[in-house]
Amino acid sequence: MKTNTIERMKKLSFGVFFLSVNCLLAQIHLVSPEKLEQQNTSTIHISAQTPVKNQGNGNTCSAFGVAAALETLPNMPKDISENFLYSAQKYEQLDAETGVTRGNFLKSYIMSLPKYGILTEAALPYPNIIAGTWNENDPEIMKALKESTTGPVTFLLKYKSTAKKISLDSFEYLGQIDSKNVKHLKFLLDSGIKAIPVSYELYIPAWKPFKAQKYHTITPDEGYGVLMQDGSYAKYSDIKSRFPDINERINNQQVSFLRTVAPTANFNPYGGHVVTIVGYDSEGFIIKNSWGADWRYFGYERISYDYHELFAYEALVIKRVSYKEDN
Repeated sequence: MKTNTIERMKKLSFGVFFLSVNCLLAQIHLVSPEKLEQQNTSTIHISAQTPVKNQGNGNTCSAFGVAAALETLPNMPKDISENFLYSAQKYEQLDAETGVTRGNFLKSYIMSLPKYGILTEAALPYPNIIAGTWNENDPEIMKALKESTTGPVTFLLKYKSTAKKISLDSFEYLGQIDSKNVKHLKFLLDSGIKAIPVSYELYIPAWKPFKAQKYHTITPDEGYGVLMQDGSYAKYSDIKSRFPDINERINNQQVSFLRTVAPTANFNPYGGHVVTIVGYDSEGFIIKNSWGADWRYFGYERISYDYHELFAYEALVIKRVSYKEDN
């Protein structure tokens, strides 16, 4: 009797095990390729990127971001001259009498790329010199000369005349609201866009240079705080843990999220900067910077989705370009 009971238990155990295995196999076979793709939590295009460059002390980050995006396109050269892209911006400002500025908005490249075109780094390399300084009351031509490394005559006769004109056949410009849309940027990266220049406000010490063997995520915690009723500042992550919709409240100006470090006479710790989004993972966007390969993780870093939703200002998505026939 005891032996029969043991045998029945063995058969029952085997039956349960068999059913468990079959259920597991059934679950495995029921996961479609589409669902497996949806379960993927990262899309990263680092292998498609050209080498990380260094803008030095120039105000040229927008040109580096646009060049990085163009260089991932199949019909573009892999060594586009950032110097030419930026100089074109300065002399366009001078010619249009709009006022020469330090740096550029990404939106301005929608006009300048078709008008001025591109050159390679071999034709006009990036200078290894300190950017010139100027005052607001300086003549506009002086500002342009300080911002660019070529004179206006040299630029027009030697460089603009030999540049290859291009057409922006397909692109998206994302303004201050649309550029914060994390879901849309992920969709673009999943759809084959390999580099998206994005401009951010940044607290410069949070982006300090160091060498690393992994990503060190940049978050909104450093340099900013949520203003409380008693006049104190609360750490962003502490508030986010209590109010998951805090980003929406901040962007709708229902909550004050302010700078907490005062500038000095010699240094303003806040500024604007363009980097290139090249992918994403479960924690944030992967960015390619233009501060050299010794910055962070071989010139790359991760910024949190919270940081992006709060500080993204604009983005330029270049999908397809072609050369103009009059080249």
